[in-house]
Order: sequence, then C-alpha cells, then structure tokens
Amino acid sequence: MLFPYAIRNLKDWAGIFQDKAAFAPLVREIFRRQGLDFSGIDSCTPGSNAVFCSGGFIVKIFAPEESEIGGESDFLTERFGLRRAAQLGIPAPGLYAEGVIEDAYIFRYLLMEYVDGESLAACSAHMSGAERRRIGQSLRRIVDRMDVPCEPFNSHALFSKAAEARWEAFPEEFREERRAYLNERRAEPAVYVHGDLNPDNILIRPDGSLCLIDFADALLAPIELELSGLLCDGFRFDPDYLEGFLGEEFRREKDRRAKKLSESLLFGLLLHDYGVNIIRDNIGAPEKISSLKMLKEKLDYALLTGTQTS
Repeated sequence: MLFPYAIRNLKDWAGIFQDKAAFAPLVREIFRRQGLDFSGIDSCTPGSNAVFCSGGFIVKIFAPEESEIGGESDFLTERFGLRRAAQLGIPAPGLYAEGVIEDAYIFRYLLMEYVDGESLAACSAHMSGAERRRIGQSLRRIVDRMDVPCEPFNSHALFSKAAEARWEAFPEEFREERRAYLNERRAEPAVYVHGDLNPDNILIRPDGSLCLIDFADALLAPIELELSGLLCDGFRFDPDYLEGFLGEEFRREKDRRAKKLSESLLFGLLLHDYGVNIIRDNIGAPEKISSLKMLKEKLDYALLTGTQTS
C-alpha cells in the first residue's frame, strides 16, 4: 500500500494533505509510470489538494471522495481548464500527464510543467505603479480571451450548499435582500470563468509575463463573478491595477465609472462561492454589513479611494 493513512473526512485530509513524507510514495509511483526519475518532493503553496514540486514538474493529487471536498469533478474541471487554456493561448502550466492511482483510496493526479514565478500576492508590494498597470492590462487581455461562452464541462453550479452556508455570517435582513436581489438577476448570460482569480493563483514569471494556475473551481457563470474576485481580491482595489485593467478612462472619470462598476461587483460577490471570504478580507466584517446598500457604499468607497476597507 502506497498510502497507509486514514481519510474519513475533511479533518483527516486537512491534517495530512501537505505532508511530504505521506505523499512521496504516491509521487514516486507517478514518476515511475511516466518513466521519469524521482528525486524527492518539495512543498508548494497550499490549496485544498495535495500539490508538490519535483524534478521540474508540479504534481497535483486531488483529494479523494472520502475527504468530503474532493473527487472526480475537480480533477476533470482542472484538466479541462488546462487543455482549454492551451487551445486559447491562455498562459497556464503545460499538462504533461494525467492518471489515477487506485490504492487505499482513488487518487487522481495531474503532472504539469513547473512554472518559475512568484505569486502576485508575494510580489505586488514591491512593484512600481507602472508594473501594476502593465499587469492589469495583461490580465484584461487574458480575461477577454478566457471568459467567453463555452460548452458545459462540469456539474459545478452556483449557490452550492457549502457556499450558501457561509452567508450565515451576515445579518438576516442582508440575507433576505440578497435572495430577492439574485432572484431578479439569475438570467444573466453565462461564460467560462476561472472562479478563483485570487493573488495566489496569478504568477509573475521572471520576464514579467503572467501565468494562471488552479482551474479546479472553474464553472459557467456571469462574467461579474470573475470580475468581483479579480478586482476585489486579486487587485484589492489598487488604483494602478484597476487603471491597467479598465483603461485610463476609469482614472479620469472615476466618480462616474466607480458607481457603475460597484453594481457589477456587488452582483458578482453575491454570486461567488467565496464571496463571503472576499468581503471579509477586503471590504468589511460581514456581521457589520446590514444591507446591500451598505455593501455597495463600501464598494464605492474602495473603488474611489483604493482602500480595501472603510
């Protein structure tokens, strides 16, 4: 047996998914199957799956069904996203191999090229305004190519049980307003969205070019979902990123454009699986936001001032 550890629930998985010693035998077997030399593994930035780097590759081992968070859907979604990115010219890791290891559990895996780069989260504070504007422009071109109509590719849907449970952090009057607001707008056209464009999933290569990673949360949804994640969490309302992404007109006409943009971001956040997390980290404490009007006012303030919270 390659993996002699118990995974009965999310707590078990959370306690072991970053353990190099636990996963080294599985990675060794993956390399053996691909005819590659194995020289050990190193840790990568943690997410929700087991991700390690080894010999110029990234190995992503998806949480098994028993973990309560994993399974075939995330594996197929990420594989689809990487293949689609290659077809559309979206900068993403190259997919080298894929497979399934049936051991104590069914472990699905992807073997991808290692991308030499720093996350936007790690290097943003050291960038000049011009560099941030250039990255904003690059991401606009990427989103324009990536977030377009697409055939159905998974069973991911908006308003999952886990996502809806997070909204319990808000007062009841806010939740009632949210339900009514979304009931009026659910017929929005859907496009492919990455679904998690946070600053850890945007890499900056040494030559300044970008690379997107972690496509496992992709789904078909209104474009506003993608924009709310990127502008609120990826950019954290930084005015240089916003100017690069939205164009100089946003800076020149900020008062008029910010109010229109905040309405789009409001809609996107209320749809987003991680909307509650994005609001808490970048806008304000959910328990203190009693209405959609208050949330929109905070978005207006953040867009106008470049300040994450008010």
